[in-house]
Amino acid sequence: MARTVVLIPARMESTRLPGKPLADICGRSMILRVLDGAVKADPHRLIVATDSTEIEKEVLSAGYEAVLTGPAVSGTHRVYEAWKALGSPGDRIVNLQGDEPFVQPEWIKALSTQVMDTNSVVTLARKISADSGAVPSVVKVVLNSMGEALYFSRSPIPWGAEHYFHHLGVYCFTPESLTICAESPEGNLSRTEKLEQLAWMENGVKIKVIPGQWQAMGVDTPEDLEEARRWFRN
Repeated sequence: MARTVVLIPARMESTRLPGKPLADICGRSMILRVLDGAVKADPHRLIVATDSTEIEKEVLSAGYEAVLTGPAVSGTHRVYEAWKALGSPGDRIVNLQGDEPFVQPEWIKALSTQVMDTNSVVTLARKISADSGAVPSVVKVVLNSMGEALYFSRSPIPWGAEHYFHHLGVYCFTPESLTICAESPEGNLSRTEKLEQLAWMENGVKIKVIPGQWQAMGVDTPEDLEEARRWFRN
């Protein structure tokens, strides 16, 4: 059985919501809410990768594991740095964003139990309405007949569709594909869309997408944070 290591990149310098990982959600910080959801999947290891001693202290005080990294251009680069510093553990490495307080253990189980080639990545998507997909912060993905990503975009794709597939920013790598993705140079598409996964695809990595009714709400703005608090109160 594959040993799954879950790494959660977290930084304090969010443009739209500074200090986001330590934001209070009904008496518990956001980063701890993410950890509390992920630990239910019973991964081999669960670690926060951060460049902040404040986040590190918060995580350690709750009995979870953290590793300090240097500056990173993306969450995947931070995960890769932490993974190498830890001695490259695991057969599957899940990159789980630190702003997903509603993460379900089913996410991690679905990702880590897929049959994967060394040159592949697995991620999740959920069906949303065309109106919901009009927002640039909601990343859309289109799939081929084999369930592999053809393209990711902040624009509504495919044009004229009645619904879209909203991509959730969680990935499962093999040790080989994590290395390939972290070392892939930025390309024209990834630079234009500001989506790192396009750089991987431009370098030949296949991304398998698992559609499902995943409950999710990434927290990017003060308004999102208030909505997250309402969800937890209910």
